[in-house]
Amino acid sequence: MKQAIFITGFNNWGKTRIIRHFFNERQKYYQGGFYRIDGVNAEFTVDTHSNDDWFGQYWIDHINERISNEPKKNLNLFSALCPSMENGNNFVELLSNSLFNRYNKLHVFLIEYKWEHHAKLLTDNIIKKGSNIRNVNFIRINADQNLTSDSERWNAKTNQIMDQLVGIFL
Repeated sequence: MKQAIFITGFNNWGKTRIIRHFFNERQKYYQGGFYRIDGVNAEFTVDTHSNDDWFGQYWIDHINERISNEPKKNLNLFSALCPSMENGNNFVELLSNSLFNRYNKLHVFLIEYKWEHHAKLLTDNIIKKGSNIRNVNFIRINADQNLTSDSERWNAKTNQIMDQLVGIFL
């Protein structure tokens, strides 16, 4: 069963840092390559760019190109996503694109708190707006909500994500 994982937050939210962390601090992800996360029973096509890096259709085209160059069938997708609602870059429209119909489930990991806790996603609004996306599963990542040190918040957040990934890919 193919699944897509989206690490979700706004610009400078820590999405790329989180993705790199799970793939052993890898900086580049090549088209035609596939990658694993230690302890997770899955292989992925990976892209750290989100629709706040590459706006709307350009992001879809880039993800499509990456998927088209996959060296194996049935790779999962691991990417970043901005929950933008602006015209031409609306996350609901983007995830409703037929490109994502190849995945049995779209897991949208909502990173509720920005890395330094100076901002918070309005997760209820995002979930409400995205509730009609085919096969979507919203996962709130908020284990860091009551912690004060950067290292404690980072560990709580990444441990919660890892626990979810292990459960998804049993």
